[in-house]
This record gives sequence, structure tokens and C-alpha cells, in this order.
Amino acid sequence: MTERHFDTLADATRSGAEGGGRLDTVFAAAADRDCRVLLRSLVRNPDDEVAVATLADCIESAGRDSDRDADQIAARLHHTVLPKLDDTGFLDYDSDCETVRYRSDATLETVLATVESDLDDAGDGADPPFSVTGLFDALADQRRRHALVTMLAHGDLPLPDLADEVAVAERDVPLSDIDPETVLEVYLSLYHTHVPKLADVGLATYDQERDFVALTDAGSSLEPTLRSLADLD
Repeated sequence: MTERHFDTLADATRSGAEGGGRLDTVFAAAADRDCRVLLRSLVRNPDDEVAVATLADCIESAGRDSDRDADQIAARLHHTVLPKLDDTGFLDYDSDCETVRYRSDATLETVLATVESDLDDAGDGADPPFSVTGLFDALADQRRRHALVTMLAHGDLPLPDLADEVAVAERDVPLSDIDPETVLEVYLSLYHTHVPKLADVGLATYDQERDFVALTDAGSSLEPTLRSLADLD
């Protein structure tokens, strides 16, 4: 995961503050593997101040790559990860004392617990159909979550029909009450941004000739997990 991810986290945080949904921010934070590991560690010790060095050791121990040592991980935490997570309100970061204290967040804890046992990309070495990082990154947008729920219900459907369903879900009014230009905007955003994102992480396919979108087998196999995560909206 590159530092571009934290631009996404900042965007999601602003969106949540403007009424776009706290869940975007939760998934954006969980999309970074270092964040997942340290947040899980903090959730297990909710009342304790934890040294950044301890968190760096935890991340190093949980990692599969040998390219970073604890000092390099700690530097990334200090300069990038912890300031952003402090901004989101998930934790309090004291840069002078180099300590962190978790702020309880039930939604974040539910998201982490949902995938902790059977989906984490730190698993037993087998190649998963997609990474947890990719899954959370895909879920870090409410429009994509609505699209996934619609595809879970229909399997495959024309992209214009998906746009109709997503527009209705976003506004909670009948399609006849939604301006056609608004539906067109939803269609174009699905076509250019959200369906390609779902395809990139292995959850969906798009047939451009037929203008059809469908869940992949991997996406279908995750139906209970995807529904439980999307239902947090």
C-alpha cells in the first residue's frame, strides 16, 4: 500500500464530516495493513497508553516481508499513519511522548472482527482470490457498497439498471422522483470509477459490449461477509 492510500483516508474523513458516512473512513483506515495490525493491538488494550515502538514491533512480527525493520516501521507510523489516524478520531497520538491511546469505536471494531479470523491477507501463505487490503479499499466508498449489495441481489445486470438501483438506494426515494441527470451522473461514476475499482480487486466483472456488470465467483463466495459489512451503513 502506497502513501496514496492516506489521501483516500483524508478524503473519506472529510466526506464523513460532511455527512458522507463515517463508514467510508473506517474502511479507508482498515485498508492499510499496518493500520489493521496496530488497531487490532490497541483494541485488545483499550485503556492503555501504548508506546509507538511496541506497535512497530507488533507490525514487524505480523509482517510477511523482510524489507522493513521495526525502526523503519516506527518512522512510517510517526510521519504518516498515526497523525492520520489521530485526525480520524480513532486514537490519540502523543508525538512528544511517542505513545498512543485508542478511542473506542464500535463500528471499527465490528469491521476488524468480521474479517480477522478468515480473510486477513497475512494468512497461511495460500494465495487468496483478493487481498483484505483490496476488499477494504473497495468498500471505502458508499456508492460502491450500494453497487455491491445490488449485485448480490441480482447476480448480474445491465449497468444502467445498476445505476438506477444505486441512485434509489442513495436517496431512499422512488426512481421516478430522481432527476434523470442525477441518474446519469451515477451511471458515469460507476462506469469510470467504481465498477473498474471492483473489477481491479476481483469482486466484479464488466462486459463493455453488453454493458453488463456481474459479481465474480470470489465476490459471490463472500456474500455473507459483504452483506454484513455493507449493512453497517
